[in-house]
Amino acid sequence: MIAAEQWYEYQQQYQKYGLEMKPGESREHRERRRQAAAKASSVELNIGKDHRLVLGILLAGVITMIMLIVMTAYAASIRYDISAIEAENSNLWDEIKNLQSSQTTMNGVGYVEKRASKELGMVTADADQIVYITTDDIPAAGFADVLKAKAYQ
Repeated sequence: MIAAEQWYEYQQQYQKYGLEMKPGESREHRERRRQAAAKASSVELNIGKDHRLVLGILLAGVITMIMLIVMTAYAASIRYDISAIEAENSNLWDEIKNLQSSQTTMNGVGYVEKRASKELGMVTADADQIVYITTDDIPAAGFADVLKAKAYQ
């Protein structure tokens, strides 16, 4: 139980200050609280600027990522073009090798003799029909003329 004196004091505090039963704020205390609230609101404005900065950085990151995706797609397109050109180049090299082997075959003595006998009707000369020319037999008229003369005897 509460002693009568404490009860009396309690009732006075209740009548004087209300439910909180504390003395009210002094004027100085209220001013300090208002200044603190003003500082907090200015801090909130700075936080708003920070939000804009974060939003700007985020937007720059998104743009960078989009550019990265576009560049990757462009690089893939270039790689595809390069591989198509390399395949065409490989086909051309194969064709060059085939032509070179055909050229080697066509330049061979056997091919020339075969074609000469079939298309031109030429025959291989006998041993007594072969003409040998030494350095002592060089004619003054010209080598081609001597060959023609000996070939048509």
